[in-house]
Amino acid sequence: MKVIMNPIRQRIVQYLMIHGQGTSKEMMEELTDIPPASLYRHVKILAENGCIEIAEEHKIRGTVEKTWKLCPNPLGDFSTAAAAALIQNGLLSLMADFQKYFAREDADPQKDLLSFTTSTLLLTDEEFMMMMQKIGNVFNEVIYNKPENGRQPRCFTFISSPCEKEG
Repeated sequence: MKVIMNPIRQRIVQYLMIHGQGTSKEMMEELTDIPPASLYRHVKILAENGCIEIAEEHKIRGTVEKTWKLCPNPLGDFSTAAAAALIQNGLLSLMADFQKYFAREDADPQKDLLSFTTSTLLLTDEEFMMMMQKIGNVFNEVIYNKPENGRQPRCFTFISSPCEKEG
């Protein structure tokens, strides 16, 4: 689980979830802000830890090009303790990202469209699942966007958690 918590490795896993599989070259074409050496290093770490595996290999001009895919169960057994660790590590990573952002001299939350919102909703499980499906549809409209002039990477984190029960 600690392996997946790295932001670059999360993006590689997300790429493979979206595309099903891909070569390092294909990933670099979409994840343009990750230096090639870093991408190769993180792909290797994911492979060594059983998160991704080789789907295909092709010989190209004396070298072997590997096509990667997610392993069937990249997170292993997912217990309550593992889920808690995943969420807590994710929150710590977000805190570190915000700390780096606000330490920059050019940080401009208004210009950068920074937002943070928490809402408590009263929903049945069915209503919640319908809402999540609608959110998923909105994401699907933009998740395949390719880098082009004016587009910049934006991190969007959505966390659903139970509220503390009053009692």
